[in-house]
Order: sequence, then C-alpha cells, then structure tokens
Amino acid sequence: MPTLAALFATLALQGAAPAAPAAQATPATQATPPDRTPDLATVLPLERTMPVDPVILQRGTVAAGDPRISLVWEGNAYLFASEDTREIFRNDPFKYAAQDGGACGRMGPLGGLGDARRYGLQDGLLYFFASDDCLKSFRVEPKKYMEPQDILPVGSPEQQEAGLAAIDRWVAWAGGKAAIKAAATYSQTSTRRVNQGKDQWDVTEALEIAGPRTMRRIDTWRKVGGAATDVHVYAMEAMPERATITSSNGKVTELAPSRRKAFERTMNRLPYAILRARYRPEAGFLAIKTGEGTLGGAACDYVQTWFEGNSTYLAIDKATGRLVQEGHIGRDESLRVSPLTLDVVAEAGPEALRLPTQWVTSRTGEKEGTKGPVAAITVGPARPAPAPAQPSQPPQAPTPR
Repeated sequence: MPTLAALFATLALQGAAPAAPAAQATPATQATPPDRTPDLATVLPLERTMPVDPVILQRGTVAAGDPRISLVWEGNAYLFASEDTREIFRNDPFKYAAQDGGACGRMGPLGGLGDARRYGLQDGLLYFFASDDCLKSFRVEPKKYMEPQDILPVGSPEQQEAGLAAIDRWVAWAGGKAAIKAAATYSQTSTRRVNQGKDQWDVTEALEIAGPRTMRRIDTWRKVGGAATDVHVYAMEAMPERATITSSNGKVTELAPSRRKAFERTMNRLPYAILRARYRPEAGFLAIKTGEGTLGGAACDYVQTWFEGNSTYLAIDKATGRLVQEGHIGRDESLRVSPLTLDVVAEAGPEALRLPTQWVTSRTGEKEGTKGPVAAITVGPARPAPAPAQPSQPPQAPTPR
C-alpha cells in the first residue's frame, strides 16, 4: 500500500508567518465544547484562531472577526463580525469551517495542522496552511492536493450479484469465510530505505487493526549509521473513544472527526479490512461488477467495493479468485492526490490468510510503478486493544524533501 511516512514526517514542518492579523490569545490546553463561545484569552493559541469572518469570506469580502463573537469547531476558533454570521456558521459548520479539521491543505488530513491565520478559499472550501510554501504550492495546482470524497457506487441487481460472486471467489482463495471471520486482528510490518537530504533512513511501518474502530499505525525512522538518539517515532491511532497523532517530540494532537475518518479510510483500503467488511452487516458492504479484462495474463472481473464511506476498485482472477490489482484515489509520496493502481506481486500463506505482502504502486495510466517492501503479516483472534504508543523524543525529526 502507498505509505503515509511522508505525511508523518511533515509534522515537523509547521510554519508560523501569518497571512492576516490574528485576535490576541495565549496558548492553553483547556477544552471548550463546540457549541459554546470560547474565552479566547485562555483557550486557544493564535494559530488555531481564524481572525476573519469565514461566512463573509465566502461572500468574497474579508472582514475582521470580533473576539467577543466566536465559536469553536473541530478544535479551531472562528471569529465573526456579527451575531448573524455566527448563527449562519453554527447552522451549517461543514459549509464554512476549514476542511479536514484545519489540517494543512497541501499536506492533507493526515499531515500537520495548518495555521488558521494562513487561510485560503478554493471552490468554496476553506483551507488552512502550515507554511507560506504550502500555500503557494496549493495555489499553483489546487486540484492536485484536494481529496475528493468517495462516491457511493450504483449498479443493477445483476451487477451487485456478479460483484459479490467475484468477492466470494476471492474469499475462498484467501482462506475461506470461517478463516476470515476468525481473523479478528491484523498486523503488518515492513521496512524501506528513504533518502532525506544527505542522510538515509530505514523507515519501519507497523499497521494494526483490532476492530472496525480500533486501528493503529506507527512509523519508526532510524538513521542509517546514526547514533542511538537518531530514532524518531510517529504514531497515529484511533480507538473507540478518541483518535490521536503522537509526534516524535512527544506532542499528542487529537484528531478531529474528519481527520479520524481520513485515517480510517486509509486503513480500510487494506485487503484484510475489505474481506472483513464482507461479513460485518453494520458496514453496509457493497460489491458491484464494473467490467472485465486481462491483467498480467489473468482474465479478471473488475469490482468496485464500498463500505463505511470507503470505495476501492479490485481486479479478481476469474479462474482462481486471486486478488490481482487494487485501485483508489490517494496521496502519493509527493503528497499529491491522484488515482493509484496497486499490482499484487507477492502474497502470504497458505499458513495464514492469503493476503498481499508486496505491491507495485503507480499512478493510473503510468507504465512503470514503484515496487514496495515486503510486509510481514499476522492475523489472529480478538485481543485487548493496543496500549497507547510511546514515541521517542529525539532532538529533531527528519525533514522530508
């Protein structure tokens, strides 16, 4: 699968130069309910407070907000020029609030947070940006960084029947219904070497799923030939009660609901999660056959799956049921959003579920892709949820190119 290592590394890149003057506030950790007017002098830091009225901004005018007329939504404070515009925002916050809980518009929902004083509108959507460079890059090619929502597929009863039949062939090839239902937990670990400036780093990616709402990812960066302190750990986890990102300096950031959803979507791209969703009635699983063709010498059914707001395209061998290819919209290593194609080149098994352990990833339409590392996969029965990650605290995290 395409990794999120670059996204985790960008946590160290949050800039500071504001695009507009901000209301005076001092940093604090006190939480404020989203429907209550915050005391900006004690609640939120400057970078989490948007200084202009977001409702008036959408009308094409910049108007300074009044610190006495404000509201908190998904961890960001918004100032308004009047009680009327605050009420408009309150009635439809998804229309006026920053996308992805205020995450940087260039880095995406799983990158670093943007600065609420450095904002921009695109197609009627509000974004915050972590740095001037992020804002400039976004403005040059905004569509390259804007993540679309997955669209619920539509198909005839015959297409749905054919889609489920293809999925069930995959189920049988992977190990069978009983084995999939028994595999209540999943872990995947892989290591790859990356270049950051003059240094090389071995990046170990560990993914864990212990339930539909319990997921975890840990990226560990080890400098090749470095000292013991040259180890940096980034953790992202979603538990039923909360979701967080923990950076290498020990800072814990709560994930707003929209950012949590984005994290869950990346984990639900895993073939394991798709197979499990087939037998979770609450997931709302759909499978629709969209066509057929030949890939790598195998005659395949093309199937679009959907569950919990997540859409993925699969190519399944007609003869064997083997998963041949997966496709979805996602971010590549440069953080740009594009259709991605993942070709399976190795699988686990037969002692465990036969799940992909290595992929060749490419942008759809490209002739050559990048072969990823081989992952070690483990599935098993239900177990207690993982304890919160304890990242190391080295002096500085690696800076991506």
